[in-house]
Amino acid sequence: MEKKEPEPPSKKVDIFKTRVKDLQGWGKLQENERQLLEIIQGLDSNYDDLLIVVEGKRDISVLENLGVKAPKIRTQSRLSRIDTAEKIAITAGDKGQVLILTDFDKKGKEICRFIETELELRRVKVLKRERRMIRKLMGPWRCIEELSSLFKRSDSPEVSH
Repeated sequence: MEKKEPEPPSKKVDIFKTRVKDLQGWGKLQENERQLLEIIQGLDSNYDDLLIVVEGKRDISVLENLGVKAPKIRTQSRLSRIDTAEKIAITAGDKGQVLILTDFDKKGKEICRFIETELELRRVKVLKRERRMIRKLMGPWRCIEELSSLFKRSDSPEVSH
């Protein structure tokens, strides 16, 4: 068996710097991030009567900063889950389309499944494919509010006001 030489300290520092740089969002947008921005920023123009469901206020803020003008409903409110689902169904109406953008962690997936089931029982169209595409393009991110790191990239879009 060959003995591996220990890595020189400078190499370890370089690896650490790379990881820190990735975590801080320096550099340019990667292809998946660019596609993700295109999908999110195209939501208003690609879907009529769109309603977006998110978990909290910060999620709404990130989407608005990305230029999404579609109405948004938060699941984190004083309403019960069943009342939230009812509010979403009433707001969406007969012709509305709902994109559930709760986080992709355990709690967010649970909320999504519940709301999705309730909306389907009420015959409201849920954009499942779009949620899956967004999830795939988000890579390691699990929360919608983490998308705010895209604004720190050198070639990122300007924040909408």
